[in-house]
Amino acid sequence: EKLHTRAKAELEVITEYMRLTTGKLSRKVEDLDTLGFMMQVLKEVREKECSIELEIRPIMEMYQMLERYLPAGFMEKEEIDKKTVLRSYWKKLIAQALRRGDELSNKQIQYKRELQNDIRAFKIDVCNFMGDFIKNGPLVKGIAPMEAVDRLSRFKEEVKIRERKFDLYHGGEVLFALPHQEYPGLEKAKKEIKLASLLYDLYADVIRSINDWKLMVWEAVTCNISEMSDVMESYANRCKKLPGKLREYESFSQLNREINDFQTILPLLRELSKDSIKARHWEDVAVACNAKFDVVGNADFK
Repeated sequence: EKLHTRAKAELEVITEYMRLTTGKLSRKVEDLDTLGFMMQVLKEVREKECSIELEIRPIMEMYQMLERYLPAGFMEKEEIDKKTVLRSYWKKLIAQALRRGDELSNKQIQYKRELQNDIRAFKIDVCNFMGDFIKNGPLVKGIAPMEAVDRLSRFKEEVKIRERKFDLYHGGEVLFALPHQEYPGLEKAKKEIKLASLLYDLYADVIRSINDWKLMVWEAVTCNISEMSDVMESYANRCKKLPGKLREYESFSQLNREINDFQTILPLLRELSKDSIKARHWEDVAVACNAKFDVVGNADFK
């Protein structure tokens, strides 16, 4: 029984491998990705061919032993069929692999030529992209911080598109044993975007938090003073760690002001949130700020 279990399990494994590989060999080749995939499958089949008999023979020997000592009917029909066609199944798979190999040998020349043309076009595209980044990127001095945030978001997406193309073409160069091309403009843009992200991601976080807090009713503010203080302190620490190059930008100064201004009023908010605060205290604040605060008895006050 143990021998049968082992034989059946190994038969299932090798049959499933053949089934999956047959499916892979039937895949249509439409681009470099699928071409590379198919060439890898063909390589695996060639390597497997050297050892397949070492896998099939022990399985067949186990079944011969089982058939000799066990009564007829110990195997189900499906298992019998799998065992019977095992070697012919492999021969069909090899024949299919040879056909696909012949087809690919003709397509490889076409795809190689297309790859070389795409790489030349990509080099030009990267140069144009870098020129656009220098002229209209988030690190152009003098632009408003939120404009820089929008530009940063756009250029991040643009870089992702080009990174996908780079990976595709790099894989094609490996596939056809071509020399790897370098794109210094793309690498520079990625570094600049990473640098800009330190400043403008932080700026966006600060403005988003402040705007969210402004929409809080006063009762909620009083419950969240400590959390607001912790969040703003974390922003201040991130701001202090920004590279010196970013401190030259007006956006850095504005970011610093936003953080400092909010940290300045936090102690006042903390004091005003105490139970000892009366209506007269709010009146004093209103006079000092030259504004009107309808706080007492107003659950919607923000």
